[in-house]
Amino acid sequence: MTILIDIIHPAHLNLFKKAIHILHKKGYHVIITCINRGRLPDIVKKELAPLKVNVIGRHRGTIWSIIVEANIIRFFKVFSFILNKRVDVGISFGSFLIGFVLTIMRKPNIHLSDDPERKMNAVLELMSCTERYLPPIVHPKGKTKTFNALKEWAYLSPEYFIPDSRVLEQYRLKPKEYLFIREVSTGSLNYKGQETGLVGTFAERLSKDFKVIFSLEDKLLVDRYPSDWILLKEPVNDIHSIIYYSRLVISSGDSMAREGAMLGNPGIYCGNREMKANQLLINKKMLYKVDPDKVPEFVEEICLNKIKVKDQNQFRQELLEEWDDVTLFIIKTVLKNQKQ
Repeated sequence: MTILIDIIHPAHLNLFKKAIHILHKKGYHVIITCINRGRLPDIVKKELAPLKVNVIGRHRGTIWSIIVEANIIRFFKVFSFILNKRVDVGISFGSFLIGFVLTIMRKPNIHLSDDPERKMNAVLELMSCTERYLPPIVHPKGKTKTFNALKEWAYLSPEYFIPDSRVLEQYRLKPKEYLFIREVSTGSLNYKGQETGLVGTFAERLSKDFKVIFSLEDKLLVDRYPSDWILLKEPVNDIHSIIYYSRLVISSGDSMAREGAMLGNPGIYCGNREMKANQLLINKKMLYKVDPDKVPEFVEEICLNKIKVKDQNQFRQELLEEWDDVTLFIIKTVLKNQKQ
């Protein structure tokens, strides 16, 4: 059985990584395609070694590049690449481009998604997929089905992730004595309209009682932030252990804010997107959507225990008991398309 998996964002690599390695070890032929987007090819090749990674197309972060290079031109390149690959099934996270290619070839293809608010994407996904799976934030209907978890749980569940405090040594950090901060690039459709360098607007007002370890997607903006912040250089070794041992997570992007929450740390999301997926963790009082100008005061309230949060390991155990194993879900969903 030949399985095609397309990766167009680092979050999608994390989603599929465990399943890819398991399927490979079971003897299935897994074809990996990814797009040339920042450091993504380097990260994918490192994380999926020894599997071959086929880098097809590019994404430069501009609207023109997104529409023309990452979609139109890449469509024809991907089509040419897989034309003679005898793919049995494809799976991706909302990659309707791969979906349309496989639809033309009359091959089953599965989309995962967590963003039904983006109406045009949702339409394109439904047009180009055999099945579409989302967290329990929509009502199942037609091709649309649900799984009981968020996508980040595929790699953050205690079944697959065990934190390692030794990673802190190279940064001279101690557990719970630093803040983890993530600033996303606004050069994508997901963050179109969001202010560039959002965290930089309140960075100087954050408490000086904690060190800060800093993930900055667009390194050209580094001068906007305090010079004593510890800047991560990608690819980062065991970034989720760094997040796990932080006091809390502040992020202008939704994915890493959710990751912090699923790791049992308060996740503060200061971006402008409204997502039903976030609400699952907001309801559990581990993720908070906070206006940027109010973040410093909110951080202080958490650090002074004025806002109570659940015990880290207890919260993760509760999620383990309540949510699906997303990695096993991916594997089962793919293999049900196996030829008899």
